Amino acid sequence: MRKYAIRTAAIAAALAVTLGAACAQDDDKECDDIMDELKKLAERLMNTSEPKGVGPVCAATGQLLGIMKASREVAAECYDEGRKRDQLLVTFDKATKDMESKIDSVCK
Repeated sequence: MRKYAIRTAAIAAALAVTLGAACAQDDDKECDDIMDELKKLAERLMNTSEPKGVGPVCAATGQLLGIMKASREVAAECYDEGRKRDQLLVTFDKATKDMESKIDSVCK
């Protein structure tokens, strides 16, 4: 169980870093505000009590995955086309793929 909790914590930390980087890369206030709210949502989820058992760990990881996918869609729609936006999308796509593979290996 502890191994699953550690994986979830690592995934959550990666999500927080990804969301933080997303907020710092563009000056558009409205987009940054939306990304900040998504980051706060992820942080609230990470600050709840440690899930016990595979089911709760998988549920929490799935919620983080949903926040990550929502953040990717916000970045795609909100930020102007260009290098920064493209980098954000690549970062979110890679993080999402990594998280999905971890979910597949743990939550069958």
